[in-house]
Amino acid sequence: MMISAFQAVFDVKLKTILTAGLCAATLAGCGGGSDSIASKIITGGQEPIEVSPATFAPPVPCPSMELKSNAYLIRNYVRGKEDESEGLLYQATVEDWANSCTQQADGQRLMKVGLSGDVTPGPAWKGGEIVLPLRVAIVPGGTGAKPLSSEVLTVPVTLGERAPAEKWTLIEEKFTIPQGQSVKVVFGFDEGRRR
Repeated sequence: MMISAFQAVFDVKLKTILTAGLCAATLAGCGGGSDSIASKIITGGQEPIEVSPATFAPPVPCPSMELKSNAYLIRNYVRGKEDESEGLLYQATVEDWANSCTQQADGQRLMKVGLSGDVTPGPAWKGGEIVLPLRVAIVPGGTGAKPLSSEVLTVPVTLGERAPAEKWTLIEEKFTIPQGQSVKVVFGFDEGRRR
């Protein structure tokens, strides 16, 4: 007996529908919990990812940073041999700086400041520890404005006799910027605190 083309196509479609239904029933019968085979197949075996709303928040603006003129370099000499090359103990420079801010619940911004540079020993250096004094001031906009805060931070650096230049880094996260205040960050070596 000859089967018509219509009946052959109908049989194939019926088998496909029955197979798909059987698979769905099997997966559904494996449990509806988060550990079910069906949910593992659908999610790729991974837990749902929670995304913090802070991820999509715009970046918090940070004040500009300004290196105080003539405060990027310290040269320390043996007493009585100032400005003589053989009397140079060491020289230190400020070379890189950056800052980042985070918004606080009270509307203020918390600022993290990073500063770095080099210390190079001079001919008169016998080795030991150097303490570099860096002043960081939060200054309101406008000329002649008094700083909102000003602090000298110290950076200890151990430097051997005839050693190569040593890199120093300072990262400080304790500066608060008042809400709605337009300020800049002025920084540099503080010559008055050198030792």
